[in-house]
Amino acid sequence: MSSKSHLDVDKYKQGEFQKVGTLSLKLQESSIIEDLLFTMMGIEGKFISATRPIVTAQSQDADYVHMEFKVDESLDPSLRDLVSRILPLASIYLSLEAFVELHSMFEYGFVNHALCAAIRNLLKEYLILIAQLETQFRSSPDFTLQKLWYYIQPTMQTLSSLDVLVGVIRDAGKKEPPNEDDVDIEALLNPRVGIPQERKGGSILAIIAGGMFNMSGDPVTKKLYGFLLNKASVPYISMLELWIHKGEILDPYEEFMIMESSKVKKESIKEDFSDAYWEQRYTIRDKYVPPFLVPLKTKILLAGKYLNVIRECGIHLTNEQNSATEKQASNVSGHTERNDVLAALSGGNLVETIDAAYQYANKKLLDLLLKDKQLIGRLRSMKRYFFLDQSDYFTHFLDLASTELKRPWKEVSLTKLQSLMDLVLRNPSSVTVNDVFKEDLKVDMSHLGLVDQLLRIISINGEEQGHGQDERRESRGSIRSKARTHSRASSGGAQNQLGSYDSWQDELAASAMEGVMATSTAQGKPLSGIDSLTLDYSVKFPLSLVISRKALTKYQLLFRHLLYLKHGEQVLCSTWIEHAKSPVWKNVSPELKQWRGRIYGLRSRMLTFVQQFAYYVCSEVLEPNWNNLASKLAKVSTVDQVLQIHSDFLDTCLNQCMLTNSKLLRIYSKLMSTCIKFTNYTDRFTRALTAMETQLDDEASAMAPGSQIQQIQQAIRRLSEFENGFTYHLKLLIDALNLYSATETVQFLCLVVRLDYNLFYANQSSESLNLASSAQLQ
Repeated sequence: MSSKSHLDVDKYKQGEFQKVGTLSLKLQESSIIEDLLFTMMGIEGKFISATRPIVTAQSQDADYVHMEFKVDESLDPSLRDLVSRILPLASIYLSLEAFVELHSMFEYGFVNHALCAAIRNLLKEYLILIAQLETQFRSSPDFTLQKLWYYIQPTMQTLSSLDVLVGVIRDAGKKEPPNEDDVDIEALLNPRVGIPQERKGGSILAIIAGGMFNMSGDPVTKKLYGFLLNKASVPYISMLELWIHKGEILDPYEEFMIMESSKVKKESIKEDFSDAYWEQRYTIRDKYVPPFLVPLKTKILLAGKYLNVIRECGIHLTNEQNSATEKQASNVSGHTERNDVLAALSGGNLVETIDAAYQYANKKLLDLLLKDKQLIGRLRSMKRYFFLDQSDYFTHFLDLASTELKRPWKEVSLTKLQSLMDLVLRNPSSVTVNDVFKEDLKVDMSHLGLVDQLLRIISINGEEQGHGQDERRESRGSIRSKARTHSRASSGGAQNQLGSYDSWQDELAASAMEGVMATSTAQGKPLSGIDSLTLDYSVKFPLSLVISRKALTKYQLLFRHLLYLKHGEQVLCSTWIEHAKSPVWKNVSPELKQWRGRIYGLRSRMLTFVQQFAYYVCSEVLEPNWNNLASKLAKVSTVDQVLQIHSDFLDTCLNQCMLTNSKLLRIYSKLMSTCIKFTNYTDRFTRALTAMETQLDDEASAMAPGSQIQQIQQAIRRLSEFENGFTYHLKLLIDALNLYSATETVQFLCLVVRLDYNLFYANQSSESLNLASSAQLQ
């Protein structure tokens, strides 16, 4: 039986009581309980009213602002105090409802959808509790406000914890407010643009996991956050498993930690010089990586990358292959203790699943590269062609194409050169006849000389800019003194000499610039075919990940460097043959033997320089580094190690061959151009020698034209310039190598020993060097 007064109830219904305080205490409690049951569901009661705080129309958080509920002030103070403790539950409920309604919109993504579904289930249980409380209120005369307060305690703690979580998510979206002008336009075109990254995908999981970690001392709240994390992570884990098991991304709302760039295609590797496919096709969104996956993000990225490469090759993974990783993960999951956050995800074996998927994908791609695609065999083939290893075929090619390669590079027929290359590669006596990859070798031409191309690459760092002309005219004697001082210094004092050496470098750049330009333009003339000749190599995916266009360019630079040396050696040897066969040089008069000896000696020193340099490049740089590369590839365990080892191999070769240092490169350019000019001047020396023989005969000299004297004088002057210039620059190179051996690579000392094994250049007097310096400035 109800204890309410029917008279009071009738008067209440008729509206005669405008204030709840006019009722009896018992009826006040009954009336306010009935109002509370409605208010807790967001419905205003008779004696409880709701007021919303004033917010601006532009506020994105208007739906999250808690409503304020006020109770009739005439209510008994003891009841009013208890009601004021219960009313925040209604505000929290409305806030959670608004959060669920907003974040259930499709543009917020799967993770938010899953989180909202979990919160909605908790709110459903809350409404069931209210229905049960109302049943108790209607059926039990002993149901009081105190009992209501007692029954809602667990639910109040749960909803309060949810409210804290929702507040953190709301505040996370405020950290980086977007530009309002941009948002208004972009939001019309793409609704997802206006959603802050901090309120999507992995960022939501990070917030929940952070709350779970912070609530370690509160088992109830920790369990609640664990439940939410487990539910909200289901779509994220599904995307993760699809990525690590198949290499595919199903992310329509852009909330996954891995982002795919559709602009980067595997076909672009053939023209790409920056390895963009491997580096930019799939990248990590750091803001979408939950903290518990940060230590594993690299493995996650690589596992999907590897499988994606396999999939791009047309190899489809079967269900048995995919289940192999899951089986491996289940076998090891029982032996590892997981923390509470990971235990809430994917049954606690998430880490093992990722590790197993990474190992499986890595092994599959590694086998594909090393076994199916024969990567080491490809690299060995490239070594034969680009490093001129066992290069009998190339000598034959140069002999056949010598006429064509003497023409300007624009007039050279690539079709003819390619036919000649195919001919020598198929020669049964050549070592290349059994090479299954010889069809991939192509002949190409570069529009830049080797040194000019290298200097353009190096100048990206701005090393050669901003130096004044006065600095470049510094005294040569002072420069050489600094270089000698540094060459004797220990490596510990190397840094103290760098300031002096930099000014020397600037001076050297000016003195050698003529040689550089002569190399690339042949003093205004177009490059010849031999100076522009290079090789190209066709590599298909996925080997193009390792032998990319960037790596192939490094191979081409090393090849052209070797070709430049071989060409210098060839023309110097041709000069030697011409001197040995020509009667003019063989039957020279005793008075001219000393002059002939100077030419022979200079030719011999030049040939020794070129041969020793070529031997250093082949036998002390390329071959040892190649053997090191082959031994490392035989022990490699990951695909990224393959990429890194191959890249390091090429960079080391370029560095030790002096192709990455503009200062050394300029000296080398001047030396080689001097050697080439000397060989081109052979005919003039022969004519000058003939004129000298004529001058020795009084009768013949009387009949000789007057131009012979001028021709002899010019030949003598040119010979002195060649001698002084070659000696001067070779000494500069040796000093520079001594210096850089302490700061870059000690390998340069091996070249120093080869170039100056008897200390001939080290003992050159400063007077002769100053003389050469003066000759260069004139």
